[in-house]
Amino acid sequence: MSVDNKGLINLQKQLEQLRDEVPDIMEELVIGEGVYAVKQAKLICKNDVPDIVNTGDYRNNFHAGNKALTHQNNNDHDGSRPQRSGRRYRIDVYNNLDYAKPLEYGFRSHFVPGHWSGHVFVYQKNDPEGGMYVGPYGGYVRGHFTLLRAIRRTKDTQNARLTRKIDQIIQERLSPRGSG
Repeated sequence: MSVDNKGLINLQKQLEQLRDEVPDIMEELVIGEGVYAVKQAKLICKNDVPDIVNTGDYRNNFHAGNKALTHQNNNDHDGSRPQRSGRRYRIDVYNNLDYAKPLEYGFRSHFVPGHWSGHVFVYQKNDPEGGMYVGPYGGYVRGHFTLLRAIRRTKDTQNARLTRKIDQIIQERLSPRGSG
């Protein structure tokens, strides 16, 4: 009696190839989670932050990648690789606009010198025409916590999303070539 073990040998080769591809697969999954968080932040800005003068700059400057890099285009991922430390991967989700931090966490009310020109406020340091007070006099303007909420939304659904993606990757890699 002879045993045909070609199928087992083929499966072993596919499993070894899958093992070699794990770092690349992990990077792809981490980038995907970062992009998902960015999309959640943009969705929060679009739906929940109506009191900001919406030029789209704040919303469109959320990115995933390396926050130390300058990123000028409107892509959700800045093209950098996730950071790896041992078996852990990390990707930054960030907004590098000057006013992103005060919008996120809040700020003390303050006077801004300048004047209105049509529907646009023009900042000028020593403007004789006046200025405007941002927030209640002597008070505090509460933050929107957009990034915090986006990351929370991402973590709440992360297990199901990652399980689905990993199952799909394994099925693609282990299925016989040409049958799918």
